Amino acid sequence: MCIRDRYQRRVRGTPLKTMIASRHLLSPRALASVHALGGVRHSSFDLTQMSDEELDRTLIAIRKEKQQRESTLIVGAAGAIGKRLCAALAARGHRVIASDRMPHLPEELQASIGEMGTCVGSVDVRDRDSLQRLFREHGDANTTVWNLAAPLSVETALDPAVAEAVTVGGMKNILDAMGTVGARRICFTDSIGSFGASAPREGATARWLTEHPDQDPGSDYGRQKRAIRELMASFSAEHGGDTRFAVLPGVLHTNAVWGNGTTEYALDALLAAPHQATRLGLPTGDAYVCPIDPDVKLPMIFVSDLMRGLIALQEADPHSLVEPERGYCIPGLSFSANQLFAEIRKHQPGFGFRVQLDENMNKFANLWPDHLDTTAPLRDLGYSAEVKLGQMVKTVLEAQEERNMLTAAAFKAIDTDGTATLHRDELEAYLLKFHITGLGEGRELHRYSGEQTAVRVLADRLMNELDTNRDGQISWQTFSEWSRSNNLDHVVQTSLDMP
Repeated sequence: MCIRDRYQRRVRGTPLKTMIASRHLLSPRALASVHALGGVRHSSFDLTQMSDEELDRTLIAIRKEKQQRESTLIVGAAGAIGKRLCAALAARGHRVIASDRMPHLPEELQASIGEMGTCVGSVDVRDRDSLQRLFREHGDANTTVWNLAAPLSVETALDPAVAEAVTVGGMKNILDAMGTVGARRICFTDSIGSFGASAPREGATARWLTEHPDQDPGSDYGRQKRAIRELMASFSAEHGGDTRFAVLPGVLHTNAVWGNGTTEYALDALLAAPHQATRLGLPTGDAYVCPIDPDVKLPMIFVSDLMRGLIALQEADPHSLVEPERGYCIPGLSFSANQLFAEIRKHQPGFGFRVQLDENMNKFANLWPDHLDTTAPLRDLGYSAEVKLGQMVKTVLEAQEERNMLTAAAFKAIDTDGTATLHRDELEAYLLKFHITGLGEGRELHRYSGEQTAVRVLADRLMNELDTNRDGQISWQTFSEWSRSNNLDHVVQTSLDMP
């Protein structure tokens, strides 16, 4: 069944005549004039028969139907921003094609984009053939593309060659693939890392970047972003592309894991804070090590604001985007590490830190602007930030604390001798108990020697992963860190093939 046929079989693809009638949007006289809109081929009807209110409602309905027939293809969909953007676009009625280099995309991502969405794994932007295949199978002239595939600032500094292959080489491959199907609109997430020492500290704009193409961003990270903007400008000029870019500050969220960037210091501090409290009856963490000058301000944004800004950029009418190369900063909030720590102490009074500067992170922090422009995004996108420092800190800390408590409960369930360290016999005993419960009451485990062997194999595997210094013990700190990206119950269930 073709995509259009699938739409016609679902509510979201109901022919416009039926959709309008069911919602009482038009009078009978006006409704008669849209008799063939649902068939798509016949779009002429008498607008003069409609009232102003009916025209407005009809326009909204038409836009919604058109939006649902178009798709948004997101490259790098499994990242922190990508997963959120997929869900946010799907919630607004967009049909989302989520692609990423990992073979199997997370189940929660697949659920977030609904039945009309599609997940495509094993798409590496460095592989031209895989991108060409992706666009042939899932793209067309109406597809909007988001390129989110890019390493963070510190990751780029550690391996600039790999980063360039992903960012610059990847963008070349994406633009080539778009050309094969006639796709024109592409949106790209630029970064405050594009600004160098000569950039304004206050009210920095995307316009400034386009008007100062020769400024030195002071890093491979910034130079690679500039190369991408140049590729997009050429695509626009030579192929009539509708290119747009968003200059992002540091992104703050409630996820358990994140990449290796400069502004991620704030997330690291918010993660460390609950571990310094004694409320869980487990060993507390050391003072947080701040890698940047604690008095330097950096622009940040909470992820809910970011989603509103990115969607506003994608959905904006091209004629309303008057900034050069259709580039816009997406501002949020700005603060220094000292301001962040003071806010954390309102919730965690014992939070402590010490300063130990990281060469790359501190360099970037001092290069980048203090605040981003708010005028252009408000004027052209209707966007302004909502989340302030206090709300952000409270939200992230609560999420980390809840996650921390669940992890502590799992740790204590294994730590039967109460020593705040786990040993192999405790781990195996927990796995056996877990497995017996999963098998159901009345089943004797000794009848299943193969299953006992599977438990021992899993215990060996977990000890190999978690006993990092090979002393036969697993510390609370190691278990907690491992649990950020793993769920013990899920590992047990999948490894032991439990129902």
